[in-house]
Amino acid sequence: MKKRRIAVVGLGKLGRTCAEALLADQTLTLAGVVRRSAASVDWLGDVPVVGHLSELQEVDAALLCVPPDSVLGTAQEIMQKRTPVVECARLHGEAFVAHHAEMQRMAHLYKARAVVGAGWDPGILSLLRGQFALLIPHGHTQSSLHTATSLHHTLAAEGIGGVRKALATELITRDGTAQRYVYVELEPGADAAAVEQAISRDPLYLDEQTLVFPVDSVAALEESNRGLLLERHAAAGDPSHASLLLEARFNETQLAARMMLAAARALPFLHAGAHSLFDLPPGVLWGDQGTASAREWM
Repeated sequence: MKKRRIAVVGLGKLGRTCAEALLADQTLTLAGVVRRSAASVDWLGDVPVVGHLSELQEVDAALLCVPPDSVLGTAQEIMQKRTPVVECARLHGEAFVAHHAEMQRMAHLYKARAVVGAGWDPGILSLLRGQFALLIPHGHTQSSLHTATSLHHTLAAEGIGGVRKALATELITRDGTAQRYVYVELEPGADAAAVEQAISRDPLYLDEQTLVFPVDSVAALEESNRGLLLERHAAAGDPSHASLLLEARFNETQLAARMMLAAARALPFLHAGAHSLFDLPPGVLWGDQGTASAREWM
């Protein structure tokens, strides 16, 4: 099966991550990169770098990795040629609704396809929040998106025998209390249980709930120090007393790029128009692997 050729427009942090993901993808291929400077980029190898999308050949879709205030203009220029686009402009609420409506107008005018808000937030986090609300329709949702690093607590953990390096973070729970998450890179032969016990008994940690997680590399965590605590609780008086909790640690840019690639796989299954992730059946995000994914995950 011929791989669909995807162009990346913009080579900032997100653009670079999308390009790297496409280079490693088994179902899509990187057709080229569009940037202000058309100078070659060493790590792209023989992938063309151009100043305008029209200079690339056989482009099946374009990922727009440009600033939010440039998305509409860039999308219009590309959709005029009926080239499908995927974008992830960081807009929310009424601003997103207005943006979606304008993308819809242009998509219908040019008979083009687009997926809007296909990143992390808006994007997959929007779907998670929506699914939580679907399961608990009467309640409230709280998101804590930025895990704070505590230098003082990190140094204390690194002083424990058997710990080569540590990263201490703090999450504030719904009732306002603090939880300590301590990620430790252990010395060879160190006893993980003994290290956890020693950290929990340290006077600095005694007044808070402390969870200790051994990891292979603290440095890798520091590169993507992003955390999420997503909670949904039933409304007071709801007899179910239901609650849902999702905890995650991740690289936000990598997740946004993967979501954009998933949206690109969905494009051939869509009709002309601008689609948000709420408009798409989950199966189309797997592209031609939809049947296999249903067999594995359902």
